[in-house]
Amino acid sequence: MTENAPSDVHPTHYRIELTPDLSRLDFFGRVRISCFAEAPAQKINLNILDLAVKRCALATEGDAAITCPYHVDPEAERLGIELPEALEGEFEIQIDYYGDINRSMAGFYRSQYTMNGRIHPIAVTQFQESDARRAFPCMDQPGCKAFFEVALTVDETLQAISNMPVRSQSSAGEGKKTVRFEKTPRMSTYLLFFGVGDFESRPGENDKRVRVVWLPGMAEETAYGLEFGQKALDYCESTFGIPYPLPKLDLIAVPDFAFGAMENWGAITFRENLLLYNPAITSAESEERICEVIAHEIVHQWFGNLVTPSDWAYLWLNESFATYFGFGAVAHYHPDWQIWEHFLATETEPAMARDALTDTSAIEISGGSHVVINSSTAPIIYSKGGSILRQIRSYLNEEAFQAGLRKYLTRHAYSCTVSRDLWTALESASGQPVSRIMETWVETPGHPLLVARRENDRLILRQKRFSYLHRPDSAIWPIPLLIRIFDADGTSRLLTEMMDTAEMEIQIGEQASGYKINDGQSGFYRVAYDDPANVETLCRLAEQNKLTAVDRWGYESDVYALVKARQYSIDQYLKFLSAYRQERHSLVLSGIFGHLFELFLILKAPERDKAAHLARQWVGETAHRLGITPAGNEPHGLLRLRRQVLHLGAFLDSPEVKPLGVEAFGRLMESTPVSPDVRQAVMQIGAWTSGKTAFNWLVRQMGLASSEQDRINILTALGCFRETEVIEKALDYILTNTPDRNKFIPVSQMSRNPRAVSLMWDWYIGHQEDLAGIHPIIRERIIGAIVPTCGLDRFEEVKAHFDTHLSKTDPTAPVVRMALEKLEINQMIRDTYGEK
Repeated sequence: MTENAPSDVHPTHYRIELTPDLSRLDFFGRVRISCFAEAPAQKINLNILDLAVKRCALATEGDAAITCPYHVDPEAERLGIELPEALEGEFEIQIDYYGDINRSMAGFYRSQYTMNGRIHPIAVTQFQESDARRAFPCMDQPGCKAFFEVALTVDETLQAISNMPVRSQSSAGEGKKTVRFEKTPRMSTYLLFFGVGDFESRPGENDKRVRVVWLPGMAEETAYGLEFGQKALDYCESTFGIPYPLPKLDLIAVPDFAFGAMENWGAITFRENLLLYNPAITSAESEERICEVIAHEIVHQWFGNLVTPSDWAYLWLNESFATYFGFGAVAHYHPDWQIWEHFLATETEPAMARDALTDTSAIEISGGSHVVINSSTAPIIYSKGGSILRQIRSYLNEEAFQAGLRKYLTRHAYSCTVSRDLWTALESASGQPVSRIMETWVETPGHPLLVARRENDRLILRQKRFSYLHRPDSAIWPIPLLIRIFDADGTSRLLTEMMDTAEMEIQIGEQASGYKINDGQSGFYRVAYDDPANVETLCRLAEQNKLTAVDRWGYESDVYALVKARQYSIDQYLKFLSAYRQERHSLVLSGIFGHLFELFLILKAPERDKAAHLARQWVGETAHRLGITPAGNEPHGLLRLRRQVLHLGAFLDSPEVKPLGVEAFGRLMESTPVSPDVRQAVMQIGAWTSGKTAFNWLVRQMGLASSEQDRINILTALGCFRETEVIEKALDYILTNTPDRNKFIPVSQMSRNPRAVSLMWDWYIGHQEDLAGIHPIIRERIIGAIVPTCGLDRFEEVKAHFDTHLSKTDPTAPVVRMALEKLEINQMIRDTYGEK
């Protein structure tokens, strides 16, 4: 795609006037763009998509204007305007145009809410990465920063919102009003926001700058998000050393939203379940997620909004920092939530699994002029990037890391940066060779595997790229090593080294009886011990809880990764787990149960039966120990574990789980309250055990649900039936009655449902046309869920289908490639350990 205007012409100021009509779902727009030409320019190119241009003109003195010829190239998404003469310096372009308020959750789009049985439309925007061009002609790249002034002419009964406070409001006649907003700071097009609807709002008690915005009927669910939003803003101002630069910060709940949230400067939008909190329905896990997402988006007000990447190749400068500090803000206010353990389980491990594919990408994505955040890139840009920041912070220390970030933000405020600008600031603050370290980690796809063995008093290390498919790769990473040495006298000590060669020797002393590499799991690499004596020592230390919970988790995670790479057999892995049979820590158990269940889905008998037997027994024991009703003030990790063992126990037909769940589901159907921390799991067990009865009840509940969180609970349960007839009814319901934004939720669950797996590929093939029109981010989540497990034993058929029906330019193509490689890996595991 050809992008924006010549580099010697750039915008300085947009004045946008829009008149949306929510009944017709269209709008009239007029934009005046002040430009500056570094050299004489005869033509200006703007980005445009799905807009009908009525007139282009060059402003002259007073109100006069000279009409200009123009040409729209739809394929290039470009509007070319011919100027009457070559212009240099400042000039202004005026464009009148029309557009549709679409239903695609991109650009200026329609959403809705239901009140008293009546549907009410609203209209909001979502511009990241490159959809501002759907609402007004512009130079739609992050490096093209400008000031914005927005005016919306709307029905007098509706509220209008934008990034800045209202400057003035006046009657426009015929029941309309014009709302004009203050000028924004200099910022990128993707951060602009405007919305129209029956919005209600209120400011925070402690910080009036923060305001929560909602639609009628949701007021009682807004207090929690508003309170934490004020805390997160205070955390960011304190941590980054720069005051929030706008006069307001709106947190806006939007019913239809393809992503989780969007950091529009001063007007953050959220999926309702990621902002609104209902204590009767919102679980502790969902509460954590609400806090983390709010903090993530507020961190963006500095990383992304104040300082913006010059190109989408450097998107990680936004998302990695928002991920890392989003968790940091939650940990600051809720240290008892063990949030950094949750970071390892939900960010670091999924990132390592994604990065272990051969078809991966670097954190800094080359050729990033039109990068798309999707299920393929997000684990790298967000989760791997955040994990690498955790690694470098551990290497530099907290003080130097924070000083470097403050220097970076101060030096580049209101401007655009590249990765090297960050390295320079961190290097200056710390005196460490940050550039040499970070360039490799950010620019090189993949991550290393360290293979360790001991020779007398020396530790011999070698590194190579880790991947499940063992493709050759000569990459070498500079690895900050933290090695815990366990001495024969029962003490331990920590060694720190930098490994930047393929092989390395480290003196550990003859008194060392064992060693654990990657102490505290701060490093983003795998470890394999080619050392039976040390493996025996580590297993004994794990069994005795003399390794920390995080290190026990990390050791098991590395071993399971080697199982997926077919370097450990299933029997070796199950034997290894005997060291963990007395384990009680939620982080460690949750990881093990997830791995055993994945093997249960992938393998065939007899290996499948071995994994299933151990999982069924262990999950059942844990469910029996925990019970179904949370005790007061349980750790959040334990609450998450209980939910997991209940729904996995159902799929595994655990005799301990079934009676617990059946009794609780009966109470739920009788309208007896069930703890929000098990509400979803109880619905899942009910679906598994009660079939048609549960389906009919869940559908009725969906019609009554006023909370997005409860709708998500119900949709998750709709993926958990065991009878084919009911599964097919649920699939029909998904297509006909589920909003596009949520279709992936039950489909993802069915793709992990052992009774539904065999049905899902044929369902996908038979309903491609039904799925073709939904937002690409939703469609790719469906593909990414179905293909890796539901395509087993049909690999060539699945691959041939996408080879035939999917173009390379299809927005889901990267996710399809990722899903096919996951399927290939799963198929190789099944074939390697299949029936002998």
